[in-house]
Amino acid sequence: MAPQRPKRHRPITFATAAGAFSLKLPTASLIRMYSRTGSMSPLIWTGLMSIITFGFYGYDKIQAKNKQWRVKETTLHTLEMLGGWPGALIGQHYFQHKTSKTSFQVGFWGIIVAWQIACFAIWRSGELPSMAHGSPRYGI
Repeated sequence: MAPQRPKRHRPITFATAAGAFSLKLPTASLIRMYSRTGSMSPLIWTGLMSIITFGFYGYDKIQAKNKQWRVKETTLHTLEMLGGWPGALIGQHYFQHKTSKTSFQVGFWGIIVAWQIACFAIWRSGELPSMAHGSPRYGI
């Protein structure tokens, strides 16, 4: 029987906590979009892009350990911008990868802030159009 490797410790940092908190608004927005449209497309897209992005983070970590050709940071950021940022967030925590490179983190958190703004706009758009058109639902 092969000797067991000790479990890796993945610390819960401020960034991890902030990242977990940043998932609330997008989740609520996706649920709201589904309840209004009945379309699962945004949820499927986000899930698919997150799985792909998570895989790229894992692959890049392996390549880094083996000192082989790496995934470009622009590729990782592009996948994050296309909706895979939740997978990137999980990948950074799980693989402990790209967590201490400040220039990368600035871009990564900028993408998360942009997505938070977009999700807030999606959340608000569920109410604003009906209010603007004098919907009886709001008594206007």
